[in-house]
Amino acid sequence: MRVRIHKRGVIAYFLGLVLSIVFASYYGGPVSFAWLYGMLLVIPVSILYTILNYKFLNIFQEIEVYKVTKGEEHRYRVLFENSGILPVHRMGMYTLDDRCSLYEIENGQHISLDNHQKKELLSGITCKYAGAYNIGIDRISLSDPFYMYTVELDVQYNFRAIVRPQITDVATKVLDIENLINNTGLKSNRLYEDIPGSDMRAYQKGDSLKSINWKVSAKHNELMVRVPEKMEKRTVTILMDAANSPESREDLEYLKKRDIFLEFVVSAAWHFGEQGVPVRLIYPSGDVKESTVDSNESFMDFYSIVADGIFYGSDKAFNEMQRLVEERRNNVNDNDTWIIIREDPGEGESSCLICG
Repeated sequence: MRVRIHKRGVIAYFLGLVLSIVFASYYGGPVSFAWLYGMLLVIPVSILYTILNYKFLNIFQEIEVYKVTKGEEHRYRVLFENSGILPVHRMGMYTLDDRCSLYEIENGQHISLDNHQKKELLSGITCKYAGAYNIGIDRISLSDPFYMYTVELDVQYNFRAIVRPQITDVATKVLDIENLINNTGLKSNRLYEDIPGSDMRAYQKGDSLKSINWKVSAKHNELMVRVPEKMEKRTVTILMDAANSPESREDLEYLKKRDIFLEFVVSAAWHFGEQGVPVRLIYPSGDVKESTVDSNESFMDFYSIVADGIFYGSDKAFNEMQRLVEERRNNVNDNDTWIIIREDPGEGESSCLICG
């Protein structure tokens, strides 16, 4: 709550109060004292009026979809309802324009409501960051009838949006993706083992004589060779080193870091999932959990989690994640490629570390 005092209104009130005292002192009588008592009651009555306005004011906010995507425009609706018998004059609306853009509602716009009146406002809205946070109208302002003060109050019910990150190629610009693909847990499309496998094909010029299967060749009356097995490639694991969120997740700097972090992780997962290459993701979602992305379907499952599902449910989960990070940074992984993506790297440290 924040109170702004209007000097002109206060000066006019005290000037009227002084004149009322002088008038009652010199002339007396019920009229002069009734006026004086009326002037003395102006402030408490104004405060009571403001309290009743706030108590009987209901604000409902919503967006047309449950989850939105960063940067996409959606339809936002806010309904004001004055359920009391006192009208609301020039109520100010203050939006969270540092994290969302409302196109038809201005920050600081005023509206008035008669008793038992409802008023609906519609606007396009775009969310600026990925994550889960409050958007829309955050505060309202109410002024007393004599304009001596204006009090800013939080809305009774905030609207919390779940905003998914955009799917971009930001990870491709940072990671050597082609190198990583050649080190994943699938069979290679162009590299083969030295030892021939069990698959057969007709002999071609340049094939090694050692690869000819003479028994099969005799059966087919043509030279047949054993095709080498496709080379096994190493697996990729992404370790999401999320920051331990502050007490207020509405902090703007935290939202900016979370946005960059989620977009990078989703970009890396999308690149692998789009090509059918499995990637294992280890992340905090209450406890430390694990998902595998190897298709568009599994990617969408993971994508639905990241907007509001990345958090530590306890200090134990946070300490477990830090243990995994330190373990992978200090050990050589012969069979895996580990990518550590850090939400809040230290000074001079990279947000992405490839171990393997």
